[in-house]
Amino acid sequence: MEHQYTYLQEEFVVVEAPLERVEAVMTERALMTRWMSPAVRFEPLETWSFEPGARWRLTLTGLGRALEAHYVVHDRQPGLVLWAFNGFWEGFDAWHWRPFQGHAGRTLIQNRIEYNLCIPILDVLWPATVGPLMGWDAKVQMRRLKSVCEEARSAM
Repeated sequence: MEHQYTYLQEEFVVVEAPLERVEAVMTERALMTRWMSPAVRFEPLETWSFEPGARWRLTLTGLGRALEAHYVVHDRQPGLVLWAFNGFWEGFDAWHWRPFQGHAGRTLIQNRIEYNLCIPILDVLWPATVGPLMGWDAKVQMRRLKSVCEEARSAM
């Protein structure tokens, strides 16, 4: 019987910015591209949209389409973008943002990714290679996200 591991990665950051600013940073192209990881290329297949059903593609930088995943916006509400994805991995990628401790000028941002790898050899290689790099990259990405949110606070 084949065993398939489920991986979970979760990051949080508190930013000194209200929900409206975070919403813009999370969804507006010019702002979003500033905090997204340079290790991935994430692009819409049609138009820049976060409406349910909007389709996107993720590729790992430097690997071309060797490891590619197709993303679709599964759910979209104020303070939430939930992606479903499949390709070399399959699962869900949820971005949540909400007021932090009831403070209107502070926002908690959470990113939670749950996934399975779809290429058997990756289950062997992932824990010692891409997995730890992905965790490190996610932490760096959250620092960039915080910076862009807080920078946008003074610019908006």
